[in-house]
Amino acid sequence: MKVKKPHWHIFRNKKPHRIKRLVHGLAFAFEEVIARTECELILRLDQDALIIKPGLFAEAMAFKNSNPSVGLFGVYGVDYNGPREFECHKRLFDRETAWYRPLIGKRPSWENFLRIAEGRGYKRGDNVFGGAYFVTRECLKAAIKMGALNVPWHWHSKMQEDVYFSMIAVAAGFKLGHFAAPDGPLCMRWRGLPYPAATLANSRYKLVHSVDKGPNTGPKENDGRTAREVFRDLRAKMPRR
Repeated sequence: MKVKKPHWHIFRNKKPHRIKRLVHGLAFAFEEVIARTECELILRLDQDALIIKPGLFAEAMAFKNSNPSVGLFGVYGVDYNGPREFECHKRLFDRETAWYRPLIGKRPSWENFLRIAEGRGYKRGDNVFGGAYFVTRECLKAAIKMGALNVPWHWHSKMQEDVYFSMIAVAAGFKLGHFAAPDGPLCMRWRGLPYPAATLANSRYKLVHSVDKGPNTGPKENDGRTAREVFRDLRAKMPRR
C-alpha cells in the first residue's frame, strides 16, 4: 500500500501461513479487530469475493439488530440453488474425535468447544460458508473470553475455518444465521459465480463469490469481458458520495 488510507489497519503475518493455517490467521485478525476498533460488525471476505453495490453494511446492521441471538451469518441455510450439504464436514468431526486419537497424541484442540456447542444444539459439520460472512463484536468477545481464538499451532486438525468459527460461535452462546440468496444480499457459490455478472448486477444481490475462476466468470458468459471487468465498469458509473 503506497497511499495511506485513513482508518485502515493492515496486518501481516511474520511468514506465509497459507490456506492450511487460515484458522490461525483469522483468529489473530479477529482478536486485533476487537482490540483496535469499536466496530459492532466484522465482514470476513475472501480475495475472490466482491462487493458489487452499496448498501450491504446497512442491511447487515439491520439484520444484526433484528436478530440479536445470531453471532455469525451469511450463506447458511441454503445455497442459491438448493439445500447445503454438511456431510463431508461431519465425517471430519467424526474422524478427528475418534476414540484412538488421544492415544496417538492427536486429540484436536477444539474438542471441548465441540462438546459445549453440541450442548447448545450444534450439529457436527454445520457452517456458514467462508467465502464471505459477518460476525458480531459480541460473538468474538465471547469467543475470546472462552479461549477459542487462542488456537494452538499444533491443533491436530484439518478443519476448514468456516466450520471452526461456526462451531465456536455456537459454543460461545450464539446462533448461526442465513443472510443470502434467495432473500438476502449475498449470492455465492464455492467456485465461479451463480449467474453472469450482468444478471447479478441487475439483481438485489450486493456481494458475490467467486469472481475470478469457474462458471460465469469468463468472457464467454459476459459478452467478451471477465466478470471482474464487468463489475469494475459498473462501479465506475456509480455516483461518488
